[in-house]
Parts: sequence; C-alpha cells; structure tokens
Amino acid sequence: MTDEQRQDARAEGEERPSARSRKRNVTTRGAYRAGSMVATTAIVFSIVLMPFAISSLIAALRHPTGSRAYNLTAPATLTGEWTKLNIAAVAINETTQTVTLRISGFHNCPARCANVERIHFYSVHADPSGAFGAPPSAVVDLPADSSEVEQQITLPMSGDLINYPFDHYRLLLGIAFAKVTASGGEIPFSPAAANNTLAYSIDNFIPRVAFAPPKFLRPAQYDVVGASYDSVSGIDFYRPSYLRILTVLLTLLIVLATAYGVFIRPFTQIIPTVGGLVLGVWGVRSLLVGGYPPDSTGVDLVLEASILLLLLAVTARAMYYMWPKSRATRFKQEVERVTGE
Repeated sequence: MTDEQRQDARAEGEERPSARSRKRNVTTRGAYRAGSMVATTAIVFSIVLMPFAISSLIAALRHPTGSRAYNLTAPATLTGEWTKLNIAAVAINETTQTVTLRISGFHNCPARCANVERIHFYSVHADPSGAFGAPPSAVVDLPADSSEVEQQITLPMSGDLINYPFDHYRLLLGIAFAKVTASGGEIPFSPAAANNTLAYSIDNFIPRVAFAPPKFLRPAQYDVVGASYDSVSGIDFYRPSYLRILTVLLTLLIVLATAYGVFIRPFTQIIPTVGGLVLGVWGVRSLLVGGYPPDSTGVDLVLEASILLLLLAVTARAMYYMWPKSRATRFKQEVERVTGE
C-alpha cells in the first residue's frame, strides 16, 4: 500500500464516526424528540383549555361577587313584628377553616318590641350521630325597636387547602329563631311562626371564590341535643374555573421551562444559573398561591418536588461531566508512573 493510499484510509477513518459517537447521536436525537413531544403536548393542552378560562373570566366580570343573592326562606308575607336580613360571606380563612359572615338588615316593630328576639347561626355537624353537644354557633340579638341590624360573625366550615386550586369548602348553615325572656331564657319559635316573621337571603363577596346556589336540607335530620333548627342550608365555596386553569398551566409551563434549561444547556452554563432556576420556580408561587402559608397547598408540593428533581438532574449531569475526566487523569498518571516521564 502506497503512502497516498495509507493517507486516504486514515482520512476516511477520521471522517467515519465511531460506534460510541453514533450511539451518543442516537440518544441525543431521541432526547430532543421526546422533549419536542412534551412541548407540543403542553402547547396543545394550553390551547384547548384557554377558551374555557377566558369564558369563565368573562362570566366572572359580567357577574361579579355580590351580584346575586339567594333566598333561604320560603316565600311568605311578613306581618306584625318582622325582620329581613341578608347574610353576606365576606371572607374565608382557609388555614383555620372559618368563614366570616356579615349579617345586615332591618328589624321592624309596630311599636316598641315586647321581647328581645335572638337568632342563632350554627355551623351544623355534617354527621350529627357522631358529634357530641351543640355545634359551634354565633348569636345576633335583634334591637327592641325598629332599626337596622348589622353584625359580623365567624363560623367554622369544612374543606382542605392542600387541594388548591381544586379546594372546596362547605358550610352547613343552621338557623334558629327564639324569643328571650326577662330571665334570660329562650323560647324557640315554631318553624311556621319563624317563617312568618323572619326572612333572610345569602350572597358572596369573597374575591377569587365562587359560590354555588344553596341546597336546602331537612332540618330534622340534623337536630342534636341543645340545638334545633328552623332551617339548614348547604353552602359551597370553590375556585372559579379560570383560576384553576391558569394555576395548572402556569405551574406546568414554569416547570417545563426550567427542565429544558437544565437538560438542554451545556453543563458549564448551568452551574452559574442554578440559583436563578430554583428562585424562578419558587418565585412563581407568590403569583399562583398568594399569601397562604408554605407547604399548605398542592401547588407548593408540586413546585418543591420540581425543585428537588431539577437539583438531582444537575447533580447527575455534574457526575456525568466529571467522571470521564477523573478517569482520564488517573490513566495519565499511571502512564507517567510506569514510563517514568
């Protein structure tokens, strides 16, 4: 073989990729293909959900909180001494599972009222058979003359913040109407008498919280020792659809964007930006969750798990980057020791 033929063969060998190089190229193409499929899926998912979010947002703008009230009493003509009240839900505390209600209205007396009347607002036990004693309650005493009524009360409710933005809260609101005697005792009104002298409605003024129409329940099945109700209503609070969709999409896209930054960029460019990636993922929490305590919602758990996985990926890439170099250095040291150079 001539020198020219040897040079041609050497050049051909240099241009032909090795088996290891071909395997790396195949793996890289597969990773890029998987990444593009995930990105495409996220885009399609966002496009499909955005019309529902926009529709929900428009409905919320057209019908803001407090624009719709629901009557909780049967239609009746109020005569003599009567009271009309509105129960407005003005705030909820998801961590303590309580709801604040503003009671406002008007109490009418043809003359000076003979007795003080009292309204009990109960947070009824969902399972009376498994509960001991009367449920939590708040009291509103009506004035002894014709005048306005306004008072705020706080009652416990059931729910679970960990499911945010799919959390759901329920208040079983029981109401009992009674006369207060001179000795301080109470004489309950019969349901028929209460319906002829007391009317009340409920509406919602809590921002970023939707309000389902109340469900009327049979009071007798919730009666317990120490509490008998004239009416019991199931009141449900939940997040509007646009808030649920936007929270899911923003969480998904910020996690994907950070993952692409870790897996696609060269390792030497990742190290200086690891802190920024972590802060970027956790910083979106203030946008999605607001002032809720840390580790109290499902969004917190998703973001924390994402940060953990991203840091593990950076550590794995660091090992993959440094391990071949450490072996090459040891091999070079062994060669130098054997050859004495």
